[in-house]
Amino acid sequence: MIYVCKNCGYSFWVKRARCPRCYSTEFNTRDDIREGELLISWKLTATPDGFEDNYWLCLVKIDNVKVFCRSLKEPKNKMMIKENGLCEPLA
Repeated sequence: MIYVCKNCGYSFWVKRARCPRCYSTEFNTRDDIREGELLISWKLTATPDGFEDNYWLCLVKIDNVKVFCRSLKEPKNKMMIKENGLCEPLA
C-alpha cells in the first residue's frame, strides 16, 4: 500500500505517524498500484533460520516510491508487490 500525504503529496511505502516532508498526519492510501520496475536485486544464500534457503532481496520502484521486497523466484524487469512483503516477477 502506498501512502500519500494530503498536504504536500509526498508518497511513501511504510506507514508513518507523520509525513517526513511536511509533518502532516493526514494521508490517502493507494491500494491500486502493485506493479513496479525492478531497480536492483541481490540473491541471498546465507539466510536466517525460519527463512527459505535462498531468496532475492529486491528494490522495486512503484509510482516514484522505492520498496524493498523478498522474491522466491528470480526477479525480472517488472515485479508485483504482495501484502506480506513478498514480490514476484511478472511474466
